[in-house]
Amino acid sequence: MEAVGKLIEKVLTHYERKDYAVAEKMVDELIASHPNFHRGLFLKGVILEETGREDEAKKYYERAGNLFTLQFRLAMQLQEVDPQRALIYYDRLSRMDGGSNMVWFNKGLLLEKMGNIEEAGRCFGNLTPLREIMSRVVIPSGFMLFLFIGAVMMIRKGDKALALVVAASAVFCLFWLKRDAGTAVKMMRKKRQYK
Repeated sequence: MEAVGKLIEKVLTHYERKDYAVAEKMVDELIASHPNFHRGLFLKGVILEETGREDEAKKYYERAGNLFTLQFRLAMQLQEVDPQRALIYYDRLSRMDGGSNMVWFNKGLLLEKMGNIEEAGRCFGNLTPLREIMSRVVIPSGFMLFLFIGAVMMIRKGDKALALVVAASAVFCLFWLKRDAGTAVKMMRKKRQYK
């Protein structure tokens, strides 16, 4: 699978440079050797679409699987190298799921970075940070607390080995919470900043 990973990275590098002919040749090789590799099928569709072959692209998109996730990953990857193309994918994603906080947040940050403050403000206005606070802070905190309490109870009953595993899981939740809580807090700040 390492060879596939390296090949997909090479395809993406040529795609980012708009070297469509080389990217398409490489992705065709990838699909020939791995006909059900969803990222390869998706990138073939993207290349076809961006070179004016929309009807052909649809066939590959249908076989690619979860287009929302694949387009989101592509938009994030393009943010630094080609912000205008990234915006095209963020626009599509916002039409596919108008309630996706991550799409509005990333699109808003990109627009803000590009100096389009008014449009960034509209994106941040579409955020629902409370939902993110619940899913990224409150629920993981409750789960972490539950694990810590369970570990303490197991220690009291003498089951130290299992308690160690449960406590390690709680520590893992702490790192998860630290990573995700920051995003939720940033969303809340951006929403307030652009009211």
